[in-house]
Amino acid sequence: MRNQSKTRGKLRLREQNSIKNVGDFLQRVETLSESTRQKLWFRGHAKTDFRLLPTVGREQNYFGRRILLNRQQEAELLHRFRRRAYPIVNRQMTAGEALIVGRHHGLPTRLLDWTANALMALYFAAYEHLDRPGRVCALIRRDGIQEIDAFEFAKRLDEKEVLGYDLAAKRQSSSSAGVLSVKILHPFYNSQRLLAQDGIFTLHSDPWRSLEALVGETFQPKSMDIDHIVQWEIPAHQKLDIIRHLSRLGISHRTAFPDLDGIAKSLLETEVLWSPRAVQTLAGEPSASENP
Repeated sequence: MRNQSKTRGKLRLREQNSIKNVGDFLQRVETLSESTRQKLWFRGHAKTDFRLLPTVGREQNYFGRRILLNRQQEAELLHRFRRRAYPIVNRQMTAGEALIVGRHHGLPTRLLDWTANALMALYFAAYEHLDRPGRVCALIRRDGIQEIDAFEFAKRLDEKEVLGYDLAAKRQSSSSAGVLSVKILHPFYNSQRLLAQDGIFTLHSDPWRSLEALVGETFQPKSMDIDHIVQWEIPAHQKLDIIRHLSRLGISHRTAFPDLDGIAKSLLETEVLWSPRAVQTLAGEPSASENP
């Protein structure tokens, strides 16, 4: 059997039956883990119409204004982030390092987050938009791939090396033009959030095309690290029970974001979640204040 990494390959997508509860989800994950015999990475979306798309490729909204960033704006934003971060970090960050750090702090980048914690992905899929179904995705790697090491990636000095885009000439470099790739990048763990979520990134050469849109595409050898993606839908009516079960298991905003923001939000979530009146309201029943 030929090594997958040496052959052209196509990205596949497998839709599975909806998840009934936390126990059902864990059984599905265990079955998938045993069949693939590899460490799995997950991502949770609170709505099924959210795509597996890096933040720089998504529509940006601010004060009612909408914009879709292009390659030039992506490169310029990264360059400006490096300049303005200089007095905070007291040194000049490389473009590779800035891409990873900037993603953590909300800069739109071509990196997409994944977590090895399946229950945390389930939490992200269920904790918002209770009136809409959510989704959990699992990433299955190809055999024999060569993943990108963060420290090697951080050696890429400027935007042209990182993005394949020449900021000075304002054009895509010929060395990377036309090469479609999705690579796994193991980050350096520069925050408690990354440690808590046991996260990795996928690095996308075309962050304006979602992974769903790449299904069926033929990739050059070593340019696609994902063999296939498994997806489970989380029905809207199951979300509340799932969040309550996860809370009993210690999965909350505090464990997902182990900082002061996470603690504060988790305290409020816990107060609302376990208040009898609040549970009635969330379940669609009138609260005491609404009774005549």
